[in-house]
Amino acid sequence: MVSNRPRLIYLVGFMGAGKSSVGASLSKALNWPFIDLDTTIEAGQGLTIRQIFEQAGEPFFRSVERAALAEIIKAEPAVLALGGGTFAQPPNVELISARGGPTVWLECSPDELYRRCQGITNRPLFRDRASFDQLLQQRLAYYQLADYRISTEGHSADEVAEQILGLQLF
Repeated sequence: MVSNRPRLIYLVGFMGAGKSSVGASLSKALNWPFIDLDTTIEAGQGLTIRQIFEQAGEPFFRSVERAALAEIIKAEPAVLALGGGTFAQPPNVELISARGGPTVWLECSPDELYRRCQGITNRPLFRDRASFDQLLQQRLAYYQLADYRISTEGHSADEVAEQILGLQLF
């Protein structure tokens, strides 16, 4: 019997959670293409995410992000790493839900996320620890909507990918 389930998996989580590295590892294990939404947006705009925010603002970025998401979810099969704020936008959650495929929240403690993000200069909404914590708190309720939750703390990308494979989603 052929399944009608979309062969897509969405990795969601805050900056530094490991979406890109886990996504690359998972796509290799599944032999599926890996698509990083932020990388797709940067390639399409010819600018970094930070430059888009600085030059055009967050509302423009979110509209570009939604359009890019609508395009990349047409790919199948694929492992999709969403931007840290993508899943915190209700229209994007609705789009993902309508398309189908499991969402996996890559979770990590705030201290570890902050440690991983220190020194990063290309994150437009990362300024200091207070703004970092505030943004994380704003997004947690959305991340908790994901179908699955996997901790990345203390685990390599390959180990996390193995945990996701263990969910036997497909």
